[in-house]
Amino acid sequence: MSPDINPGAHSRQRGSMLLSVLFIILVMAALMAGMATLSGQSSQQLVYEALALKARLAAESVLEQKVFELLDVITASSAVTTDVAGCTGIAMVPESSTSAGVTQVNVIATGTCNTGQLTVIRNIEVEVIE
Repeated sequence: MSPDINPGAHSRQRGSMLLSVLFIILVMAALMAGMATLSGQSSQQLVYEALALKARLAAESVLEQKVFELLDVITASSAVTTDVAGCTGIAMVPESSTSAGVTQVNVIATGTCNTGQLTVIRNIEVEVIE
């Protein structure tokens, strides 16, 4: 056996490895918390985009129905409503004007999606001219 040259060196280094491991665990925990936050924000953004698309599709659906109705009778003023994938759509004619024998009708379609925590509304407006 060889004698230790410095017998007190091992006793002074006994806690350094534990501190290094605790520091690494702390850094990794902070990184994981940051990744979880980013993942949650990304998921919320995805939910919002999906609801926005559904609201837009609901608005387009009732808009097409209303424009088709106006092609038959330009003075039809009843509102058209529908339910598309859990979202509601309504299209109405708030105003129309006639000048020089030309009738112009503005149609506003609104699609609304509601999840309880988040409500998304999309509006589309077109003009129909006879």
